[in-house]
Amino acid sequence: MKPKNKEVNIFNMSLLDILCGALGAFCFMMLVLFQYWKPESPDVKKAKVDTAQLEQKLGDLMKQMKNMSNLSPEAVAQLQQMQRDFAALQSRMATLKAQVQQSQAQAEAYRKQADDARKQAKKLEVRNPIVVGMFTLTRDHDVDLYVKDSKMEEADPRKQQGTKWPGDVFFNAVKGPSTDVWLMRDVPAGEYKVYYKFVGRNGNPAPAQVGGYYMQYNSLIYLPVLTLNQEPKAVYVGSIMVQQNYDSGFKVASEFEKIFEEQREQRRQRQSPPPPKQ
Repeated sequence: MKPKNKEVNIFNMSLLDILCGALGAFCFMMLVLFQYWKPESPDVKKAKVDTAQLEQKLGDLMKQMKNMSNLSPEAVAQLQQMQRDFAALQSRMATLKAQVQQSQAQAEAYRKQADDARKQAKKLEVRNPIVVGMFTLTRDHDVDLYVKDSKMEEADPRKQQGTKWPGDVFFNAVKGPSTDVWLMRDVPAGEYKVYYKFVGRNGNPAPAQVGGYYMQYNSLIYLPVLTLNQEPKAVYVGSIMVQQNYDSGFKVASEFEKIFEEQREQRRQRQSPPPPKQ
């Protein structure tokens, strides 16, 4: 019996390995690049042509494998070239995979930056600063300003009470004539009660004369000027009412409505131009 050609068996196994590797590389390439496929781009058109050519070559090779004894030298050379092509393709795929991973990392970084920017914009969007001021017109008197929201403690003239929330600022003077300033950096919709706290006379027996104002955007709203006779005492002046659209208005305490309207009319008359001369 004629011995079997072992070299042919070895060659046959190598050929199967090449074809399996070719099909595996082709499938891997399609899976990786599918998500980046964009219609009508030059790269896609070229990929379609290359894929068609590759499928044709694989089909021809599969036909020739049906009869290994008739495998031509041209087919062997073609297989060797295919092996080199797929080795180059695998190298290219490794490069593309690294580039894809780098692009994904950059995209994630850009997304994080965009999220941070949106959060910062949202934070700035809800800011609605309001400044409340109080001026003590009489000498030596210690009168404090206090602005209370729904979550702050009640006004107490026997102790120092300042701001509660981060970003708010309170400037307090201890002797008149003087000015106190209360800055609220973020003012959501709600009611903000304003108090004049007559803390002490500091040797001046006369009543204290105190007035105030608040500013929002380009608006300046005057608060009533009051005469305070009793100390220590916290006097509720009225409330700054902030709406959902951040507009605001002042609602004076009922006991000071008359004096508040009188003082507002006096200011209006002072600011009105004089009548024309006849």
